[in-house]
Amino acid sequence: MTFLNPLMLWGLAAVSIPILIHIFNLKRTKKIEFSTLMFLKEIQQSKYKKIKLKQLLILLCRIAFIIFLVLMFSKPYDKGFLGTPGSNVKSSVLIILDNSISMQSRNSGGNELETGRKKIYELLDASDGSNEIFLTSASALNSPAARLPFNDIGAVKDSLNSIKISAVSLKLDEILYYAEEILKSSSHTRKEIYIVTDAQSTFVNSENMIRGFFKEKENLSLNFILTGNRNANNLSLDTINIVTKIFETNRPVKIKTSVTNHNNFNAVNKSLILTFGSHKEEKVIDIAAGSTVETEFIFKPGSYGFSSGNVELSGSDIADDEIPGDNRRYFSFYIPRRVNLLIAGSAPPDAEYIRLVLKSSAELSPDSSNGTIFNITENYSGSIEDEDLDKFSSIVFLNKAKITGSEAAKIKEFIESGKGLVIFPGTNTDPASYNNELMKIMDLPYLGNKYSPQIKASFDKIDTEHPVLEGIFKPGNDKNNFSIESPEIKTGYQLNGGSNSSAVISATDGSIFMTEYFYGKGKIIMFSVPADMNSSDFPAKNIFSPLTVRSILYTADVNSIKPAIAGKDYFISLSSSITSGDTLFIINSQAPGSIIKLSDNTGLLNAGKFLVEPGVYNITSGNNVINSIPVNFIKSESDVKRASPDDIKKLMSEKYDMEINIIHSTEPVTASVTALRTGRDLWTYFLILAIISLIFEYLLSRSLLKSK
Repeated sequence: MTFLNPLMLWGLAAVSIPILIHIFNLKRTKKIEFSTLMFLKEIQQSKYKKIKLKQLLILLCRIAFIIFLVLMFSKPYDKGFLGTPGSNVKSSVLIILDNSISMQSRNSGGNELETGRKKIYELLDASDGSNEIFLTSASALNSPAARLPFNDIGAVKDSLNSIKISAVSLKLDEILYYAEEILKSSSHTRKEIYIVTDAQSTFVNSENMIRGFFKEKENLSLNFILTGNRNANNLSLDTINIVTKIFETNRPVKIKTSVTNHNNFNAVNKSLILTFGSHKEEKVIDIAAGSTVETEFIFKPGSYGFSSGNVELSGSDIADDEIPGDNRRYFSFYIPRRVNLLIAGSAPPDAEYIRLVLKSSAELSPDSSNGTIFNITENYSGSIEDEDLDKFSSIVFLNKAKITGSEAAKIKEFIESGKGLVIFPGTNTDPASYNNELMKIMDLPYLGNKYSPQIKASFDKIDTEHPVLEGIFKPGNDKNNFSIESPEIKTGYQLNGGSNSSAVISATDGSIFMTEYFYGKGKIIMFSVPADMNSSDFPAKNIFSPLTVRSILYTADVNSIKPAIAGKDYFISLSSSITSGDTLFIINSQAPGSIIKLSDNTGLLNAGKFLVEPGVYNITSGNNVINSIPVNFIKSESDVKRASPDDIKKLMSEKYDMEINIIHSTEPVTASVTALRTGRDLWTYFLILAIISLIFEYLLSRSLLKSK
């Protein structure tokens, strides 16, 4: 606080006047006590104490009246961050408008985005034209255009009017990071940041936040302008997951979606519509207040390559769903025409039955004209050290005797990258070699020794939900009793369970027939018996063919499509078939395409900056589609809860050690910003305090007269 008329402070010396008067009144005449009145002495002393207390309070009220009156005439002023009125200090002003999906929620002035624009218009009215102004939406904070200041207010308003809702959502630490980067090159020492937002909880999420922003905080004013305070009504399509893991033409693909009702009332007769090419399917659901409902769709793709579709929540109106931007999600998957497979064994006869199964795999792809989807390379040298494993999607070991340390290192890297291995141990297999070299470095359960069942065992526990087994077994009358023909096992290897593994098929004698191991992004499928008729009759059973083929397809890295979140980093490993200088086209099915020209093909391509709106983006080189990316909004944007002003202040203080100003949605922006910049007059407050002091003095004086 400062004083615009500090000479008036000399008037505080007048405080001595009531003090002197009080002291003068304390002089007393000599007392003579009469014997007939002495019994009243005790009563008089009690009354005298009350009078003395009231006199003291009257003195304090008079002193306060003089002090407040003098301070009022001294023109007290709460100094703003730009100094006193009339100061010509210039600032670099960065205005950020939150344009995330949650800003579609409604209020009395329209939606939150429109309210945000109006708030910024008011903010611009508080500018005197001398400030350097940057304006950007939150979604475009990291764009080069955000670093360019505007020359005049008209250009700022034109840019403001062009801001639209975006699926790109930034958290507070990301916004502060980009804001600091923008203001590093600004012209003025003083910095002002105005973040216009609905303060939706995702916006201020404090998990894993970056810290240490704005080292020169004394020259910074960080301000939040809130656009509203009510929680919106909303229904949201939260997730879309492809349940199917093995994709084949004309075979069912299953997807699941989840829809959440964020309202405190039930939602009924809401439509979910699946669109997959020309195929459309609708399901009607009811969703209880505050709950989530899962819905399943099943359809059959009819062609190879990349396929995509979407699911949309329809049939809602603004009364129960104010945020339409979270009602559609996209998916994509890939059906391989060819799978490059390496078979490694001790001798060609080891692959007799596997080779027969794979070459007749046209049954998996009825429209295939070439009979099989597998490109098979066979290696019976005893070692795969010289093989280029990058050429293969999966490997099958058939009675492979030993694994060397260098082989194990290559296999470990191969599986870690997302590819897979299928193992049929045989008579030549050395469990110690597998355990010491391969299982040990991947921290997987060890392979046991050979065993011979004492009694005839059959399949017992079957994980029918496992992708390899899905749709193979038909249940009998009892849903837990599957009608299958189990192989008769003469000898096999003991498969051990443990961490990073899961038994897929177990036998009635307690042994594991088929198990899956997990490592990195990839997996290993291991059977307890060889793929021959010497140890069991497994190859003669009907399940041998689908189990073998589906195990290979399941482990093969042929459908590693990873969904993207709009605006977030997304790295693509460039295909070896793409050479330096090739032009890649990124085409969104819902929006115009963008073009990237590669400078090299040796690393990863970060396509995140192009994936800014929901849709399915096909990346093409020439006439070839080399990748398909489903892009969706971040799920947390559907959460309608808002962070309170106290929560924001606490977060900024604890996480960033920064003091902030908050302009509430009901406060006038122009007046609030003017007060923040230049301070505010406080003389009216001191006038009120002086009047209150005078009133108390009057009331105490009347009470004192009555008591005498």
